[in-house]
Amino acid sequence: MPRRAILGLFITVAICGSAMADDKYTLHENLHAGQKAPFAITYDCKVKSTSTINGNQTVTDTDSGQSWKVTLTVQAVKDGSDTRALAYVDPESFDTANDAGQETKTSCPFAGKTITLTRHPDESFTNDFQGAASGDDVSMLNNFLTPDADFYPDKPVAVGDIWDNSAKLVRHLPLGPKDQLLSQCRLDWVKTIDGKQMAQVSNSVAVVLHEDGNVEEDMVYSTTNLIDLAAGMIVKCDEKGSSKYKTPATQALQVTGGTEFTFRSEYLKGAAAGQK
Repeated sequence: MPRRAILGLFITVAICGSAMADDKYTLHENLHAGQKAPFAITYDCKVKSTSTINGNQTVTDTDSGQSWKVTLTVQAVKDGSDTRALAYVDPESFDTANDAGQETKTSCPFAGKTITLTRHPDESFTNDFQGAASGDDVSMLNNFLTPDADFYPDKPVAVGDIWDNSAKLVRHLPLGPKDQLLSQCRLDWVKTIDGKQMAQVSNSVAVVLHEDGNVEEDMVYSTTNLIDLAAGMIVKCDEKGSSKYKTPATQALQVTGGTEFTFRSEYLKGAAAGQK
């Protein structure tokens, strides 16, 4: 997501009693070393903006995206969340770009490789990839280790309950000292679908970003997570958002326009993802 898409791949839900509206559900990550999670992700970001300075305009009209298949193998865990994992990226994974009508499709820089991802005690991410990759690709790769606990409440919740997860989420987003973020989650429902007990947890985020030249970008996005309670996993995550640029009238450089972006992560049940 120029932003990281936020992934939640594992959930353990303790259920007390029957699935009534007043039942309480405890959400807690519970990973173990050796656990594998194959999934597919797609991301698309459209940027359309106009920069004006001294009467001269520069128009940006681009569309970029990623379509990857990845298998994570947990290597180390703390408090139920992985702190180190191997990410095997399927050889068919690719990136796309469209600049003013010129479309290109390139292999993902990590395609066919197994990369070690590490989350450090200060909550920063690193990886051992030695090649060249764009900032968006590196951000997507590193954030595979974003803990699901970022979206969990600190106490049991009932259907309809809302909790603020801003303090947790902000630790793993590339925000500057003047940037602001507000994030809330909600347990939407718990019900049986195709014989399985499923739950939906939604997340709404508002961000104010301060960029070069006093350009402010106001962003909003929402995420819907479909959870298979028996498997203890989010089997599908859909995110959609947009942003708008604005600049103080006193600035010589004026920027208008904004972005639109979508993200999907889907667990590949029964996938025989390879690993080297």
